[in-house]
Amino acid sequence: MRRLLGNLLHPQPQLRWFGRTDTGRVRDHNEDAFCILEDRRLLLVADGMGGHNAGEVASRLALELLVKRLSPGEVRKCLGNPHRIRHLLVSGFRQANQEVRAAGEGEESLRGMGCTLLAGLFDREILHTCHVGDTRCYRMETGGLRQVTADHSVAACPGSGTAHEGAAPSRHVITRAIGFPWGEDPEYHAFRLAPGERLLFCSDGLWSMVALPRLEAILAGAASPEQACDHLVAAANEAGGRDNITAVVVFV
Repeated sequence: MRRLLGNLLHPQPQLRWFGRTDTGRVRDHNEDAFCILEDRRLLLVADGMGGHNAGEVASRLALELLVKRLSPGEVRKCLGNPHRIRHLLVSGFRQANQEVRAAGEGEESLRGMGCTLLAGLFDREILHTCHVGDTRCYRMETGGLRQVTADHSVAACPGSGTAHEGAAPSRHVITRAIGFPWGEDPEYHAFRLAPGERLLFCSDGLWSMVALPRLEAILAGAASPEQACDHLVAAANEAGGRDNITAVVVFV
């Protein structure tokens, strides 16, 4: 009864969301994957790593495993309880990591496969994120577009220890990813959203090709999440499209 009353007094805000993934102009196949599960108010973005098609297998498998773990029933049981949501997300990532590692060890062609992974779960006005790797979440605030996830990577740029958005992609050494041992837990964040906010979830094939001011301008000027995704993917391809590109945009 208490939960029912809470739902009536604080209904779930309406979300408008859309996602698009693109192979880009250089790669011959797409190792990115994403899904939007409106019944769970959940979205996932993965970026595969590995030889041949192993990265594609890793990203698809990680999403399938997490979708199964974060079932509608499991998500419903956690709503309104941030501690339970965090546990569900972190444990889901751990389980996905174990099973992707096992799959890679069990088949020679998949050995060493892995993926970055980002999850966003909306519980009323709170967004919960969990991630490993350098797949990013941005939010549009009064001061502009701000990255709210930290990259778990080291950019191997000559003479520099940092990556430069909008520059030619450097070699990135991912320090936390699905399919590999972790020294730390997945990174978790929770923050309150304001009506009218816009959010961007994307793989490095977008943010490494399009500078932050351009990302901000596209997101701010779009009439819909679909239009924003179309323009973001086009901007990455116009800049060279050197990697697979994935963008998921949410209007709150």
